[in-house]
Amino acid sequence: MARTLNLPKGSILVFDGGYTDYAWYNHLIENKVYLVTRQKKNACYTVIEHHSVPEKSGITPDQTIRLTGPRAEQHPAFLRRVGYRDPETGKHYVFLTNAFHLAANTLAAIYKERWQIELFFK
Repeated sequence: MARTLNLPKGSILVFDGGYTDYAWYNHLIENKVYLVTRQKKNACYTVIEHHSVPEKSGITPDQTIRLTGPRAEQHPAFLRRVGYRDPETGKHYVFLTNAFHLAANTLAAIYKERWQIELFFK
């Protein structure tokens, strides 16, 4: 359903990693829509650049990557890969985004707000 939406430029779309579709990611980026999603554990990528990470922020890596897996040709753009360890649960999450202008902690907070929506609908 989300693929049929005509989102305004600058929108931030947050969705679960189960919706991995690199061609769609590319479509969103071309239309200047930001995405924040979980990275699949088996995603193949090459790190292009490491970004500094504030101490005690919960952020583990903050990297610029290029996808290299079998479907990588469907998504030629760089992505940002941000890891976050939740201090409450100790769980580690890894996000992919094209929102290079936002702080890594902001990206983690955006995804965490998505969890609230899921709890609301349970």
